[in-house]
Amino acid sequence: MAFPILIVDDSAHNRILLAKQLTRLGYSSIESAENGKLGLSAYQSLHPGIIFLDGIMPEMDGLEVLREIRKVDQSVVVVITSSMTEREKVLQFKEAGADFYLVKPFETEKFEEVLKKAVDLMAVRSKE
Repeated sequence: MAFPILIVDDSAHNRILLAKQLTRLGYSSIESAENGKLGLSAYQSLHPGIIFLDGIMPEMDGLEVLREIRKVDQSVVVVITSSMTEREKVLQFKEAGADFYLVKPFETEKFEEVLKKAVDLMAVRSKE
């Protein structure tokens, strides 16, 4: 697939897992960052179509990163990946502009379902 995907997660294991899943599904332009600050910088240089963003990270958490991105870009599709399932926290991400919320650890089928929805949403937004 032609568009870049950015993975921002402080866990090397999660970054590798997501990249392997994406590669297996035919995506080749995949970048990653190990914290929110580096993720924001990578976003600015890469301009990805989809971002998989961890909710809890050092330096700058996922909510801060999401808010900074949404100040300048409403079209990028953001999938929050987090082990947090507290309703209040999920709502904070939704209110800040998250498109999808993927609870870790996730099943392959659930990941593929969310990815398909993200790609479909990206296609709709690119036509707007």
